[in-house]
This record gives sequence, structure tokens and C-alpha cells, in this order.
Amino acid sequence: MTKIEPIALSSFGDPKHPKTWSGTPSNIANALESLGLTVYGIDSSIKRKYQRRVYWLSHKILGLGTYDYSRGRFARTHSAGILQAQSKAFGCKKVLHTGTLDLPIAKLAPEIEHYLFCDSTWNLWAKNATDIKQYTPKMLQIAEELEQESYKQVKHFFPISNYVQENLIAHYKINPKQITVVGSGRGNIEPFTQEKNYRDGTILFVAKERFADKGGFILLEGFKIAQKDNPGLKLVIVGRDEYRALIGSIPNVSVTGYIAWEELQNLFNTAALLAMPALNEPWGLVYLEALACKTPILGLNRNAFPEITNHGQYGFLVNEPTANNIGEAILSAFSDLDRLKHMGEAGQKFCLETFSWKQVATKIANVMLEASF
Repeated sequence: MTKIEPIALSSFGDPKHPKTWSGTPSNIANALESLGLTVYGIDSSIKRKYQRRVYWLSHKILGLGTYDYSRGRFARTHSAGILQAQSKAFGCKKVLHTGTLDLPIAKLAPEIEHYLFCDSTWNLWAKNATDIKQYTPKMLQIAEELEQESYKQVKHFFPISNYVQENLIAHYKINPKQITVVGSGRGNIEPFTQEKNYRDGTILFVAKERFADKGGFILLEGFKIAQKDNPGLKLVIVGRDEYRALIGSIPNVSVTGYIAWEELQNLFNTAALLAMPALNEPWGLVYLEALACKTPILGLNRNAFPEITNHGQYGFLVNEPTANNIGEAILSAFSDLDRLKHMGEAGQKFCLETFSWKQVATKIANVMLEASF
């Protein structure tokens, strides 16, 4: 029997820990291992505080500002060095990156092949990120240059969506033969198989962080507008306790803060609509978790959201991020409960058939190992 080469899986944080990047690297590792592969996890983040301080100061001295030093050349070179050294120590000749902050590698080892699983590109991220003004113009330029240098070292790309694939081809001039769209699996929320009540009028918003990026503020304003015409609507915000200070006196809005997993599962089971009009969300596992529970989804008509809704079949696409548009979309969703029910049931079928970590791992393994799994 031919010996199958081990794979090194890298991320910022332990790639085998379920809390790293919403569990995405961990899910990929587990799925690859279920195929019989050996996967070594590599945390390429900079651990020592004094080193982080040095790179932060270097970033500032070079006129790159004080924000996000990890995207600068010095920090990335350090992380790339960690990645390459550990790959060699594990005897891995194939590395699967889950981001580009440990690329480009200054002295590339020719015997090691690099592959990239990505939910976005720097070009796409910079278009919609709410924190983009915190980067200096010089840093924006350097970040783009480093992204392009990184891509030159990647043998094959595994974007999460067709949207990212199109940007890799159009903006970064990547050969389409070097790209395989792999999608993603789902989160840990279990599918809801019972009959669902859509008359309750409960809207769910889930965001443990990046409240603004995920459209929290614009959703609150849109909800106030919708509630004037439909006072029975309710909005449940799951996230941090600090979010309570953002609500004010909006009626029928509640913030849970941290809740037990069983409570979160129940919210997905009972919500009639998940609304996350994210200004900058490349993918969003929460959308898939909602669909798995027969909950239609509402979001902006950008990034990969159209793909996740199958271009509006299982959710509501909002073209422009304004409170009025969000409010109108919410009212439209609840104007026809039979339609909402049909969308939820059809969306669940689509989600369960389309998104699984095993499918992701199989596509990745077939390309990286040039075999059939």
C-alpha cells in the first residue's frame, strides 16, 4: 500500500482547537483525519509578548500606524518562519494554510508545497471592512503587495465560495486551474426536524464579536422601522453582555449575553428569521446553522451571501445597507408566512445536502495528495 503523506495545517491559534476561527481549522483537521490522513497542527502566531511589542514598534516607526501590525512584513516573516520550521520538524512536504498571515516565506523550502484555504482575499476584505480607516495608506498598499507575494508561493487555492474564486482570477490573476471551490461545513448547531412556528415573529441575530461588521447597528435601526408596522416582531441578540448598552429603549429587543449551548440551540429552533445584514462577512457559518434549523436568513446582497441563499431562494437579499431597506426586508419576510415556511424547509434541505466538512476535506485531499478519497 502506498504511504500517504502527512499534511501540516496552519492557523493563527491552535488549528485543532474548536474555538480557533469559529472551529473551521479544527473541523477541516477532523474531517481530513476521518479520511485516514495524518494532520499536524501548527500555530504560527507570535507567542512572546516582547516579540509582538518589537513588531508593533517597527510598524509604527516605519510609518505604518499602530493598527494590525500582524499584517506587516516583519511579523508575517516571523510567522512564516515558525510555519516552515515546524513543517520540516513534522516531516510534512504539504502545508494547508487557513490564512495568509504566515506567508510569504522569505526563504522558501523548494521541497514543501503550500496550499491555501481562504474565505476572502485582502482586496475583498478592504472593500467592506468597517475598520479600514485605521490602516494608513502606506499599510494598505503593503498589505496588498504582501498578499500578491503570498499567492505566488501557493500551489493551489481552496476558496470557500465562487465569489472569492472570481476575485482570485480577476484581481490577482490566478490561473483558474489552480483553484477549487470547496465551500464549508456547518457549525455545531443540530438540524431542527420538528414542525416550526413562523407566526411567533422572533428574529435572531448572533454575533460573539465584530458587532458593527456583522450589521448589528443597521439591524437595530431597521428593526425599529419594521416594528412600527408590525408591533408583534421581536429581536433576540446573542453575543456579548456589552451589547445591552447599545439597545437603549427599543421595545421587544433582548440581549442574552453568554448562554448555554442548549439555549442557543433552542433559539435557532424557534426563530422565524435570522437577520445578519453583515457589512463585512465573507461567509458566515451562522447562516448555515440557521438554514439547518429551517430558519430563512436575511443579509446584504454581497460577498458569499447570495450563494448561501441560492440567490434568494432561501433568504432575503438586501441590496443597499440602509435602515429603510432592512426594515422593508423584515416586513416582506413576515408578510407571507407560508412563503417563510416553504423557504425554511427548502433551505434546510439545500443546506444539509450541500455543506459538510467531509465534502470540504475530500475536495482538498483529492487535490493535495493527487488521489481519490
